[in-house]
Amino acid sequence: MPGAYSRTATQALNNVTHPWTAMIADQGVPAACQSRESLLGGINCLAGKVTCEPVARAHDLEFVAPLSLMP
Repeated sequence: MPGAYSRTATQALNNVTHPWTAMIADQGVPAACQSRESLLGGINCLAGKVTCEPVARAHDLEFVAPLSLMP
């Protein structure tokens, strides 16, 4: 019930996500995604392209694999 306990829910969310956001901030998106491929699932758009297949399909847009857009 995040609405009932907004402060502690926010703190819990921050505690869980901080290592990942710190990794992205320290290494950049491409390097972080190469070291933890599970991060690729969180990228919906990159370089103006749709990189989430269900989103592309739902909107009749071209899907591009996110790794193909990273240096």
